Amino acid sequence: MTNRQSMRLARPPAVPALVLVASNIDWGVIVDAYLFGAARIGDRYAAEAFLDRSGVVSDGMTVATLPVTVLMHKNGFILVRSQCLRDHYVIVTEHS
Repeated sequence: MTNRQSMRLARPPAVPALVLVASNIDWGVIVDAYLFGAARIGDRYAAEAFLDRSGVVSDGMTVATLPVTVLMHKNGFILVRSQCLRDHYVIVTEHS
């Protein structure tokens, strides 16, 4: 594998346009991450995370949330809060 090929493999995915739209909305709280392609599993989500505030999760990494509660729907997006009350996420897109 050449250096050029390995650099292509290591490049993080571009932030989806809908994530950028959601990130420009005033949610009234600090959003910890934007979840794209979210799949609901009971009261949790698995999704690709973008714009992680902590910097621990790289754009496009798959994450699983702690149990969450829906706080509001806005412009087609969903704001959720972890039941421990520490984290807020915006569900950008969700699998049905």
